Amino acid sequence: MKNIIKFLLFSTSLLALSSCEDVVQIKLDEGSKLYVIDAFVNNLRTNQTIRVLNNDTYFSNREPAPVTNASVILKDLTTSVDYSFNYTTNGNYVFTLGPTDTISKIGHQYELNVTIDGSTYKSLFLQKRTASLDTILAIYNEGDGGFGPAKPYYECFLGARDKVDNNPDYYLIKTFRNDTLFADPSDLNTCIDGTGAELTNAGGADTLAFTPPAIFLGFERYKLGDKCKVEIHSISRETNNFLIQAVAQIQNGGLFATTPENVRTNITTPSGAKTKAVGWFNMATVISKTILVQ
Repeated sequence: MKNIIKFLLFSTSLLALSSCEDVVQIKLDEGSKLYVIDAFVNNLRTNQTIRVLNNDTYFSNREPAPVTNASVILKDLTTSVDYSFNYTTNGNYVFTLGPTDTISKIGHQYELNVTIDGSTYKSLFLQKRTASLDTILAIYNEGDGGFGPAKPYYECFLGARDKVDNNPDYYLIKTFRNDTLFADPSDLNTCIDGTGAELTNAGGADTLAFTPPAIFLGFERYKLGDKCKVEIHSISRETNNFLIQAVAQIQNGGLFATTPENVRTNITTPSGAKTKAVGWFNMATVISKTILVQ
């Protein structure tokens, strides 16, 4: 999520104008101050982190300033249990989990509360189910391909199945090589029901296999001895649309660039608050598998 949240940290400025003969210096609007909340929580048995930061100007190369005085509370409305996240560093608020604990459960309703200077920013989320992860298949490639010599390599493909009923499922697929996440925006891999559209009629089948492009794990290359790890995160339709829009804005540039647009948020700013908050809140159910390429 790092690149997507980094995009949200920029308050959008207007484009500069120039002519073919004269250089025109234009003072750009710095934009309004914003709080940016990155709250992607999951059911993995690891410490959970929510980030709260200030935004920065579009052309700034500085690291965004952290918000250090926030109160961050995740409320499980289904069980009436509250989880308080404690500030550590760099805008990170952390909830420490034991090796067998999880605060994220399928079907539970959650409310995020982030209070800054007396204003409480909120968001609601109903946690979704995830898919069944059957296997990761490593396929050997000789590497020539007709374009000159190249070293042999392996490509990895996902084997997973989606539950078929009248409830569409949206997934974010994360791929790691040797525990390093492929986090470039071009590696974003989301899908609906394991395909590109909602599947409600499976001809009596209970599950259906994922299809391309979801099964392509970033088109990355592996060598013997590498580890390939895949996580399938449940997301909502709104989260899916947010991710696609955010990546489109990150990659928006060049000759055919379109007019920048504000990326959506599911964080609600209370009336009377001096500063608006943007960002996204998602509670994910995750299934994971790792193989050794051999």
